[in-house]
Amino acid sequence: MSERAAGIEELKDRLARLPRARFAHLPTPLDRCPRLGRELGGVDLWVKRDDATGMALGGNKTRQLEFILGHALSHGYDCVIQGAASQSNHARQLAAIGARLGIDVFLTPWLDARSRPVQGNFLLSHLYGAELRPIPSGASSIEAKARLAEELRTEGRKPYVVGMGSHEALVLAAVAYVEAFLEVLEQLGETSPPHWVFTTSQGSTQAGLQVAVELLGLPTKVVGVNPMGPEHEAYASPEAIARIVVDCARLLGYELNVGAEAVVNRTDQVGEGYGLPTRAGLTALRLLARTEGILLDPVYTSKGFAGLVDAVRRSEVRPGERVVFIHTGGLPLLFAYADEVLEAMGGEDAPRS
Repeated sequence: MSERAAGIEELKDRLARLPRARFAHLPTPLDRCPRLGRELGGVDLWVKRDDATGMALGGNKTRQLEFILGHALSHGYDCVIQGAASQSNHARQLAAIGARLGIDVFLTPWLDARSRPVQGNFLLSHLYGAELRPIPSGASSIEAKARLAEELRTEGRKPYVVGMGSHEALVLAAVAYVEAFLEVLEQLGETSPPHWVFTTSQGSTQAGLQVAVELLGLPTKVVGVNPMGPEHEAYASPEAIARIVVDCARLLGYELNVGAEAVVNRTDQVGEGYGLPTRAGLTALRLLARTEGILLDPVYTSKGFAGLVDAVRRSEVRPGERVVFIHTGGLPLLFAYADEVLEAMGGEDAPRS
């Protein structure tokens, strides 16, 4: 057995020791994209389909919640709290998983511009039976979750808070993407690791991929394309992502010395702000749909994929190099942003009534 193969087996063994709730459809497919790869000048392009994790129309949070809820349930927590934008992919997947496992889910969504009409992720969060405690747009989600947790504790409940503001949950979420990277290596073949991995991430997804690359000593470059800037409450700086990397490795029994300088997390695709489509993102969405039949969402994965396309066109990623895009899901957002998507199609491409 090669040294790398031994390292992979050791990582798998350590992952298997952690508490885990099972509900995701894993491993997710890894699709090669030859038509788009040729159009982008000959890169060897692959998409890891974590939009196909199974629960609530899929997404990266389903993979992450296996470890988060495994930990919570093993420590006696009896309900879960999450809060974010009304169209939160995390909230939608958590609501569905709570229904599957019989765990009460409490959500504190913002009453933002996408909360009316009720559609997309917000509709699904309602349908899966989560208890919604909306908060005003712009209010602190971290503070709202903390207040709700205290309220539930006074009622005799034991709530577990996930998402922004909960470092432990973010570290557990990163663990899931250590495993996701191992899936990629197995699907590609051990002798053919990617030169690049791109993903849309403001924290845990990128951190887990980075942990796997560091522990296995691979030259793979991990690039996170952030859908939000420092003004957003959920923004994680390279320093914060590096802390998740170090703590994730430690949870698995390893010590890594990784600082912010090792974390490539870009904000050049944010545009006007989180939750707002960009021209480059919508162009990337259309490009992948028209060449490979794979859908992105208009405000999250489309920005990540736009970052990948930009890196190819700037010759940062070179012809012949193997590039994997981790597709983190979010497809229900397409319906909440239909007008923007259709407007971006423009001209003869736009449907006629």
